[in-house]
Amino acid sequence: MSCNKDNGTGPLTDTLQFERIGSVSHLPGFGDSDELPEGTPFELPKGLHLVKRPNHRFDPDIRKLKGDMNTFYVDVHIVADSNWQGSGEVVFPKGLVMLQVSPSRVQNGMLMGRVRINVPPYSRNGGNDTTTYYLGVACINAHKALPWEDNFGADDRNYPVAKGLYKPYVVTANEEVLKFLSLLEDKEHLKLTRHYNPWDRLQEGWVDPEWLEPYLVIQDMFWKITDGPGLNKDDLEELMEAIRKK
Repeated sequence: MSCNKDNGTGPLTDTLQFERIGSVSHLPGFGDSDELPEGTPFELPKGLHLVKRPNHRFDPDIRKLKGDMNTFYVDVHIVADSNWQGSGEVVFPKGLVMLQVSPSRVQNGMLMGRVRINVPPYSRNGGNDTTTYYLGVACINAHKALPWEDNFGADDRNYPVAKGLYKPYVVTANEEVLKFLSLLEDKEHLKLTRHYNPWDRLQEGWVDPEWLEPYLVIQDMFWKITDGPGLNKDDLEELMEAIRKK
């Protein structure tokens, strides 16, 4: 594999502090494991609660889609009570594991970068408004089912959204995963600005659009960590080239 150049400064990996990222396929919740992932439990700030909205239709407004990875979307619905003083931001940290809670053997997800969501103040004049957003995440179990495979509704059949199948669970502290996530930091051009239809990619003769290719490489490389042998220097070079701003 030839070395890619970045503005004439040499191989992109020359700026890294490591030459490989090890596998985490042996850890609970990754790879073929059905155990619960390990990490720091995720908690919302005082006065905020996650709720279920089983009949809520998917809203494709791109302003509601947050993150820098799009293998699938996890819906989050937040309600404030009287302890939520004023409006403010909720931070969903990088490395947050989105735990699948369906009865099927479906992939867990991971948030690749920090996401901030504004939550309006608690209303004392009747009713608690629900704030709904969608977090774009990567898969961490290559051989398990994808959560959008049963999307047949008019609102969700053309989107990789998983409605009501996930909850924010723990934030990983694994060194190898954090190495990977560090490669995506300060990549504002990866912030999600459009949707893709996962069923399109199954059509004969389909060619992935250029804008989608970085996300596909991110997912493939992440699966090499979660389910495979990890990433060597050539893998890292391919990843760095795919995610650089062009």
